[in-house]
Amino acid sequence: MSSSPTEANASAVSMWVAFATAVQFLTRIPVPGVTHGSAEVFYAALRRSVVFFPLVGGCVGLCTASVAMCAMYGLSPLVAALLAIGGEAWLTGAFHEDALADTWDALGGGWTREQVLTIMKDSRLGTYGTLSLIIGVGIRIVTTAELIAGQPVWAWASIVAAAALGRVAIVAMMVTTEPVVDRDSQAGQISQTQTSRTLVYASLIGFPCIAAWIILSPLTAVCGLLAGGVVLAWFRRKIISRVGGTTGDLLGCSAYLVQLVILIASTWGVSRA
Repeated sequence: MSSSPTEANASAVSMWVAFATAVQFLTRIPVPGVTHGSAEVFYAALRRSVVFFPLVGGCVGLCTASVAMCAMYGLSPLVAALLAIGGEAWLTGAFHEDALADTWDALGGGWTREQVLTIMKDSRLGTYGTLSLIIGVGIRIVTTAELIAGQPVWAWASIVAAAALGRVAIVAMMVTTEPVVDRDSQAGQISQTQTSRTLVYASLIGFPCIAAWIILSPLTAVCGLLAGGVVLAWFRRKIISRVGGTTGDLLGCSAYLVQLVILIASTWGVSRA
């Protein structure tokens, strides 16, 4: 069977360009010398870049952990965590925070599928979005503060693993759920041609980011992965019943939810140590 034009374009993109595209898409970091030339080439690179999402997420987590641990010298754990989470929001352009707020604004305020999608496209925050940001960011700050106040190595491993596994959740949602939006939209373009093989490759490439977390506390890792899987499955079922598929905001929200679960599981690991 011959490949489709989009598959052929994606296969022509080098791995370096795909990785650089993942960095540029998930963060505000510009990668010098990487140009795509046209929208068609850009989307081809973006589709192939999906396998690098967990690795880039792990690198973002490493930056967050680094800021938190450095800020611990002379500052309280809570202030250090606040600076670290704020720094990550700047590094990523608050991509997932925006997705979290838009998602819960839409799911909380929309009664019909059309209302949910309309609210989600609105950049203004309502009550549900504001509450979700307060709760979500608050949980991240508190859990990060508790982690860095405990064992430094465990804190590093946990923060990096949570960021990487959040991006694994994005890939899993792309693979298992059809986009509800037009296939010509950005979310639709990214999700095209993603298969279970993409999820396997992304997990393998991102595995070094979670290896230390698993080795340091296998029980915590198993519990965290199971809890993250349950939350992701629940969220997937929820959005399918409400809107029928995924959007860019829903993908970002899935990453944030799984990241929260992993951080909560990691703090539980600290408490039982």
